[in-house]
Amino acid sequence: MNRLFPVLLIVSVFLAGCASGGRPDWTDGGRSKNFPADRYLTGMGTASELDTAKVRARASLAKTVAINIEDVKEAVSRETGKSGSPVLTYVNEARVNQLITNRTKQVLTGARIGETWQGPETKAHYALAVLPRLQAANNLKQEISRLDRATGGYVRRSKSEGDILKKVRAASIALDAQVARLGYERTLRRVNDSEAVAPSQWEIAGLRSDLERLLFRVRVVPQVADDTTGSLGTSTSAALSKSGFQLSDSATAEFILNAGLKFENLGYKDKWYWSRGVLTVKLSERASGKERGSVSWAIKASGQSNADAEQRIATKADALLDRQLRDTVIRFAVR
Repeated sequence: MNRLFPVLLIVSVFLAGCASGGRPDWTDGGRSKNFPADRYLTGMGTASELDTAKVRARASLAKTVAINIEDVKEAVSRETGKSGSPVLTYVNEARVNQLITNRTKQVLTGARIGETWQGPETKAHYALAVLPRLQAANNLKQEISRLDRATGGYVRRSKSEGDILKKVRAASIALDAQVARLGYERTLRRVNDSEAVAPSQWEIAGLRSDLERLLFRVRVVPQVADDTTGSLGTSTSAALSKSGFQLSDSATAEFILNAGLKFENLGYKDKWYWSRGVLTVKLSERASGKERGSVSWAIKASGQSNADAEQRIATKADALLDRQLRDTVIRFAVR
């Protein structure tokens, strides 16, 4: 027994050491005592491979500072009061999304893997990504300053450009940049509510009004071809008007918007008649004939007859013009 005593003592010490270094609280969604919540943002990831667990931990951390477009819309409505809805109708959501998602990497600069752990039984790897709140707040404030500088540049372009479409495009980007700024402000308060940011020198409602005035200076006459349904002309005019452009006649218009909708019968399949439609929009300068841009959309639908399928395509085309015509014409400014 005396010979066994040293061995038992060593085993007991080893087991006690394992118990004291057991499963970390953060692996169960808790907080790490080494990275307290009042000072750090954290994200946890788990996987069978350690590298994958680290990637997932960083992705989890990224969600903490992610800016959601719906949050931005809510912030716009709160910022502009009753005018929130009119402002949002002039916002290019795709561009705002790009502005706020492309900068996530910059906001996460300084993030690192603070702790890792492997389960002794499952062998699963756990990783904890950490980012100091102060550093995240500083990164967000830098992005806000960048958006303010960009806004100033585009506001100046909207006033100095000679081409009306380029004026409109610059004013549109300026508005979107300030809408994205609201998203960063909201995230900054979530990251560190003690951090303050200087108010913007641009009012979103004012930028929207500037854009609206410029849009109305774009005089457009719609022309429609290949419209067998008979509804494309009406929907094109309605979409132009809703977009803020000024509907004009052939003598006074600065631009001609040609719209067409062609159909292709795809046959009978699975008890339905299928058709494909191609909606085309082209913008040209009336005086010179110069094309400023064109775009086509393929639309597929089925119905109980070929006519039924084509009518459904026409309905989808009407909705597409209603949603995308303004942004489409604005994109033609770079041509």
